[in-house]
Amino acid sequence: MRFLLFFSLLGLFTGPARSQRPNPRIAEVENSLMPYVPVQGLPGYNLLDRMKYHRVPGLSIAVIRDYKIDWAKAYGLADTTKRIPVTTETMFSAGSISKLVAAVAALKLAEEGKLDLDKPINESLKSWKLAENDFTRTTPVTLRMLLSHRGGTSQSAYFGFTPDRNPLPSVVDILSGKPGTESRPVVVNSEPNGEFRYSGGGYLVAQQAMVDVTGQDFVAFTDQAIFQPLGMTSTTFAQPLPERFARQASWAYSSNAWFKGMPYVYPQQAPAGLYATPSDLARLLIDLQNSYRGKKGLLSAATVRAMVTPQARVSDGFYREGIGLGTFLLQQTKNAEDRGVYFGHNGVNAGFLADAWGSVTGGNGVVIMLNDDGGASELSKEIRRAVAKVYGWTDFLPKPLVTRALPDSLLDAYVGRYQRGADEVLTFRREGQWLIENVNGGADILCVPVGRDTIAFTDYTAQSFFSRGKAGKVDSLRIEWQSKPMPRLPEGEYLPNELLRMGRLAEAVEGYRRLNLNESQLTYMAYEFINRRPANLPAAEGILGLARQQFPVSSMVYARYGELYVKRGRKEEAIEAYQTALKYNPSDEEIKGKLAGLVGR
Repeated sequence: MRFLLFFSLLGLFTGPARSQRPNPRIAEVENSLMPYVPVQGLPGYNLLDRMKYHRVPGLSIAVIRDYKIDWAKAYGLADTTKRIPVTTETMFSAGSISKLVAAVAALKLAEEGKLDLDKPINESLKSWKLAENDFTRTTPVTLRMLLSHRGGTSQSAYFGFTPDRNPLPSVVDILSGKPGTESRPVVVNSEPNGEFRYSGGGYLVAQQAMVDVTGQDFVAFTDQAIFQPLGMTSTTFAQPLPERFARQASWAYSSNAWFKGMPYVYPQQAPAGLYATPSDLARLLIDLQNSYRGKKGLLSAATVRAMVTPQARVSDGFYREGIGLGTFLLQQTKNAEDRGVYFGHNGVNAGFLADAWGSVTGGNGVVIMLNDDGGASELSKEIRRAVAKVYGWTDFLPKPLVTRALPDSLLDAYVGRYQRGADEVLTFRREGQWLIENVNGGADILCVPVGRDTIAFTDYTAQSFFSRGKAGKVDSLRIEWQSKPMPRLPEGEYLPNELLRMGRLAEAVEGYRRLNLNESQLTYMAYEFINRRPANLPAAEGILGLARQQFPVSSMVYARYGELYVKRGRKEEAIEAYQTALKYNPSDEEIKGKLAGLVGR
């Protein structure tokens, strides 16, 4: 794999970044990265330092200010083996940002009268039809429903193919779920026009409708309708990438065990197949922003206003997230004005991550594209927050936390381990005036003392309160939305996941036995140990041993044994395990395929 596992070549990040032109706000953004909740007086993180921390090889940014691209800049490497730098012309796989662009294409056809937002989508489909069933007979699926993920359609996401796959399945083949498409047929399996339920399959239906009503290939149509008019010369839905674009494109990097070490191909173009640069996507956001305020653009002001009108609620909390037509809508729950509303989309494909967000009014925004799909997610959010701070985005960031200086004796009293669930522990350690939280050995989270026995988290907007027993010693912690406090764990008393991390496997397995986990919980835990990097095969074997004792005729248990033996290079035992799995579940096609692959070697 081309991924430089530990970024030992520090020159990857110490060379100059590449930029179109100098801008005094660039350095301010580069040194203002921050957690979810800002902390007053906390120095901002440096972008290059955070690239190292999150293990992201390369990224590119375009910032929008006053309805123009204020600056664009690239960092790191597009290819770590060939040492090819990222430039502002480097193309990245945009993932589900494809849906936002595809929605613009569909809305343009609706304006031209070639598609109707509110008529049954089957009236526009010729090459393939959504199968009728009790759901659709009651409420036919429309384009409006598909673009807002309320069509009740199946297939939440698509995972693409490695580039050696030839031929690639057609869109109709994928919609039909034919063998070799690695997906099931797209069907309506919940009530249309109901709640939000994310569906890449719905966007593939919309793509086929666009192809059927225009008589054009989707790549040619979108190029003619969107990319050429906006000067988006480094954007395409072509899959696989033509040579002229492939030379411009970044390599892909991922720590996922299933990742094959190369950019994947997505024939599911409208849901996931777009390649672009941040500057090109910024041009599209600006065009939509201008249309919203009545300027001439690809779409009319009325259409863009419909696009950013909430069709359904997605989530609530500090932020209220809704879905429009092809775009998510984000605002603080307290907000009641257009100027505090943001529209956009993010996207994740194998080895890539991207974010594209703009303000509905005011002409602000940012597009960030990265060639990693792991730590890139948090890094992208940190960059977005930095841009929001430097450019003064209206009501985007939470109010900064104000640190309360506490005596050392108080801070030291909070250090310890608190049990949140049967196998979940929050561990607090002290670093200067801060506390650092860690959940089950995961990422560190900065916590800020805001009062005596009160801390605030920087990864979500909530406070926690330490309680004391009769002797005055801290004995529990309660997050403000919890009804019951989390007891402090005594020294020497460990949960099973802690014992595993300490290498005390037999004790950990015994602990999991006492928890009485079900078949799915145990086999998923084993799967995680087998496929993480680095793998923990002894832990996987210990958990599977327990699973086999408790579920002796489980196909899932023996399938995981097959994966374990494959990982260890023990082919005959893997074959025997898969054969046993099929004995208990003869219809499992995935296991049949794995077995056939081993026997055929």
